[in-house]
Amino acid sequence: MKITGPLVEMLARNKLFAQKYQSPPPLMEMIKGMRASGAGVVVLSCSDPRLNPYQVLGIDPTLKATMIRNAGGRAFDAIRTMAVLQTIGAPGTIVVMHHTDCGMTHFHDSAIKTALLEIAPEAKASIETAKFGEITGSIEDSVREDIALIRASPLIKKTTQIVGLKYDIHSGVLTQVDENKSEL
Repeated sequence: MKITGPLVEMLARNKLFAQKYQSPPPLMEMIKGMRASGAGVVVLSCSDPRLNPYQVLGIDPTLKATMIRNAGGRAFDAIRTMAVLQTIGAPGTIVVMHHTDCGMTHFHDSAIKTALLEIAPEAKASIETAKFGEITGSIEDSVREDIALIRASPLIKKTTQIVGLKYDIHSGVLTQVDENKSEL
């Protein structure tokens, strides 16, 4: 298969990146330090290309943070990965970061199901029962919903700090979402 489109440019940029690349520490060495300190952070956010959590949160290699990104930054899609990551690096904090003007506020489950039925009519039963992560209320409410889902999961350590954030895609402002509905 011939590679075309933006991937051609991405691969060219990788060649430049690789020329100056410095490898990170070995995984098991890094994990040992993270487990001992509990300082690791898992950030769950949307896969929207306008949102770069590394920039928004100022994350660089000195901060022990990893990302889970999916449509809407929804927890039900991410709990398996969170469970795996806590067994590997024992992060002390999970951040749920949703943003304004998210595609999941515009494209609801019913529309996604209709489109998927056209692509895969043979999967009708599973498509009709699936949840795709629509956000029908406020961004704050979707953050609260996901925090509650993570807290309720038996796969997530009860000692994990879970923090909700709302990112305003238009202003760049990040605010903490209070779980008890009174904004900070």
